[in-house]
Amino acid sequence: VYDALVRLAQDFTLRYPLVIGQGNFGSVMGLRAAAARYTEAKLSQVAEHLMSELRYQTVDMRPTYDAVEEEPAVLPARFPSLLVNGTTGIAVGMATNIPPHNLSEVVKAAVHLVNNPDATVVQLMKFVKGPDFPLGGRIVSDRTDLKNAYETGRGSVKVRGEWRFDQDGKKENPNRLVIYSIPPSTNTGSLMTELGELVETRKLPQLVTVNDETSEQNGLRIVLELRPGSDAEAVMAYLYRQTSMEQNFGFNMTALVPDEHGALVPRVLSLKEMLQHFLNFRYETVKRRLQYQLEQLYRRIHILEGFEIIFDGLDRAIKIIRASNGKKDASAQLMKEFPLDELQTDAILELQLYRIAKLEIEKIREELAEKRAEAKRIESILKSTARMWKLISGELEEFEQKFGDKRRSGLGSSEEIVEFDPQTYIVRENTNVVVTKDGWIKRVGQLASVAKTRVRDGDAVLTVCPGSTVDNIVFFCSDGVAYTIPIDQIPVSSGYGEPLAKRAKLKDGVNVVSAVSTDTRFVSSLEESGTETGVLLMIATLRGQVMLIPLESFRTPSTKAGRKYCRLNKNDQVIYADLVTTGETVFFASRKARVLHFRIEDIPVLLNAGKGVRGMKLDADDELLGVVQLSRPSDVLKVRNENDKILSFGQTKYQVTSRGGRGVKTSTRTGFVEMIQPDIQLVDWNESGTEN
Repeated sequence: VYDALVRLAQDFTLRYPLVIGQGNFGSVMGLRAAAARYTEAKLSQVAEHLMSELRYQTVDMRPTYDAVEEEPAVLPARFPSLLVNGTTGIAVGMATNIPPHNLSEVVKAAVHLVNNPDATVVQLMKFVKGPDFPLGGRIVSDRTDLKNAYETGRGSVKVRGEWRFDQDGKKENPNRLVIYSIPPSTNTGSLMTELGELVETRKLPQLVTVNDETSEQNGLRIVLELRPGSDAEAVMAYLYRQTSMEQNFGFNMTALVPDEHGALVPRVLSLKEMLQHFLNFRYETVKRRLQYQLEQLYRRIHILEGFEIIFDGLDRAIKIIRASNGKKDASAQLMKEFPLDELQTDAILELQLYRIAKLEIEKIREELAEKRAEAKRIESILKSTARMWKLISGELEEFEQKFGDKRRSGLGSSEEIVEFDPQTYIVRENTNVVVTKDGWIKRVGQLASVAKTRVRDGDAVLTVCPGSTVDNIVFFCSDGVAYTIPIDQIPVSSGYGEPLAKRAKLKDGVNVVSAVSTDTRFVSSLEESGTETGVLLMIATLRGQVMLIPLESFRTPSTKAGRKYCRLNKNDQVIYADLVTTGETVFFASRKARVLHFRIEDIPVLLNAGKGVRGMKLDADDELLGVVQLSRPSDVLKVRNENDKILSFGQTKYQVTSRGGRGVKTSTRTGFVEMIQPDIQLVDWNESGTEN
């Protein structure tokens, strides 16, 4: 319960907080709130309007969870809180993700729908411009995307953080940028971590330093210092690709609504349906409120009418009361003498003496006239649907005048996308894709020597994949995600190339483990390995897990988010991914100098991303160092030990055993520190486009 209360108090989480917190209720940096004993809370003014009509019996009550007390089945909200503050959640078989919206826009749309019941979603979008997130951000999706989301209740919009040049007096400083809004589900703490790693690793050389100057006085303010002469637009373009400065918000406007029998059922709602359900609920709520008020007025009028009757015969009434033997007797005598009922006589007998003064009698008669007029007004409203809707509209407009504010999220648009088939414009060429250990990629034609390939300082070539410009290349990354990119989109370069992160949403710290071309000229021989799933890849992880997966699942280009191919346990990562032939055997080598030799066919094939099976049993302080496939008798395992000595292990020396074993301890004194990888085999393209 306390966690929910904390969320309701966070102005960076809720667009219109329902709780006012005193104490530490967390921060936009991602810091947690203090324990409940150190904080205090009260309802905000907006929240009071969710419950202000409970006293009018406007909603049904139900037993609480322990059946000790009763609680309202739903709050008689005076504004569409579900749309205004949004919500996210998951349950059995369903989920919801409704974005927050601007209160003024939503109320104006609701009023428009009252006055124009046949209004379309497009017409309502003249008022509801789009989501309005607590931390701002800028919606850069096309209007069509928003329209589809609001019409169907499902969709996605792209939200970016906003930035500007910092001010030095009255002038802009082109070398200092200020981020002043960020997308939803992002906090400055995690964003600062991402930016700090970019500075530390120099992946974005234009970025010199990053400072978080966020405060209550400054608001959200992250300052980026750039090298003189840097292109600010290019820097931000990189950040939008590589950090959480840009995110997609997925619409899933699922809500519980009453069916024809009154039972609540989950439904995905359009913007109009959501507003209409609120208005229908509001109509019923206002109707019950007016009926309750009318009943109270009738009761009061009835009592006042009794007073009026008594005042006309006040002397007789006083005489009867003085002669009676008690309250019960007095009540009976009054009902006998005057046209009164028990309710009226009880009120008369409880009347204070000063109320029978002439001036007080006039006040009671004035009150009676006012109550009758008010009852008549409410009766006229209840009898007229038009007056009911007018009252509802007026109350909504009054609420908007009191609590409405300006949008926080900006509205933009993406560039127009021209639909065409990229394959039509690709010239088939033989090429090589060079992948470095730091994740830089480039495309070159004929490659004579790996040693002559230009890479950045400290980097080295990981692999060279031959292929055709009409094929794709799959990058398998250490976090278990694979990215399939058309080879034609890999930049041709005699320099360093570009980071894979420009074309895939790689998480920080993730590296490329392997790359495989889908060119059939280089995998056709493997298709004869006898498996029903075609060409297979072997995946091995740091903790010794192993699996086989079909290459077929990765042949088509992926999104920037990639495809999950391996589900990793905590503190684990993929260290090996390569094509295999099931008839071969494999060496697993650990850092503690253990070697395991087993058959590849003992490894199960997984058609979907999974954790695999145990390939090698490792001690808690041990790790899998590397994997070597053994397809020829001359194939050996080469490692460098802690004494900087290179050791070779032939397959004949170690017999084939079962998968999942501990392997053979090759040394009790020194462990292995590095796998010595075999030389990269290059393809010599001839004029026919085949390999020699």
